[in-house]
Amino acid sequence: MSRPRKPFGNPPGRLPATMIKVLAAELSDQGRLARGKRYWADHAVIDIVVGHGSVTAEIQGSRAQPYIVTIEADPGRGVPSKREVWIRCTCPDDTGAGDQACKHAVAAMFALSDEVAVEPDLLDRWRGGGRSPRPASPADAVPSSMPDPAAAVRPSNVVPLHRNRPRHDAGDDRPIVDRPPQRDDQADEISAMLAAPAGAGAPEFPDCEVLEHKVADPMLREVLADVLHHLYIDLD
Repeated sequence: MSRPRKPFGNPPGRLPATMIKVLAAELSDQGRLARGKRYWADHAVIDIVVGHGSVTAEIQGSRAQPYIVTIEADPGRGVPSKREVWIRCTCPDDTGAGDQACKHAVAAMFALSDEVAVEPDLLDRWRGGGRSPRPASPADAVPSSMPDPAAAVRPSNVVPLHRNRPRHDAGDDRPIVDRPPQRDDQADEISAMLAAPAGAGAPEFPDCEVLEHKVADPMLREVLADVLHHLYIDLD
């Protein structure tokens, strides 16, 4: 087992650690975020292992057997975005969608934040491996009997350019002469319909109005304030 560590003072990985907490807030709602943070503060994360491509943690919940949380990340550098992580938990609150963190996953991510704060190189280890394939969702499944969308809008009288090349046998050194492509009257009509009218120019956009938005959740507001305090942009 690998007991989670707690950073002290000004740890070297404080900025990426704070960004991981922001990521946990993005992946959960306010209720799960608050309960997960309470689990983390009460030392309910009893084991955490940072591997190549995935983080595995054990969280002691209400039952005798601890819950297992797996947090996978796409290969890359730095803290991953919300779309680059995939979360699974053995608790009943796990939706199976992968982009929604339960309270146990939130606690695991806060423990991971502590680990990265103490040892920043663990972030490269986490992002340095390959993630297991995501299960296909019903929306991603496309029946094989569906027609090709490109074929549905392709005019029937258009001949691809490669069909205009005369065929020749291997070893035949005769030059290949391209024939002029056939004219597509239908495409010309569409182009004429979509053409901008004479004298048209770029539209004028109104001035942007600055809107002030206050984050209601005090924990999320504290995390975001910490991120902005340590934000550094290199323009070179």
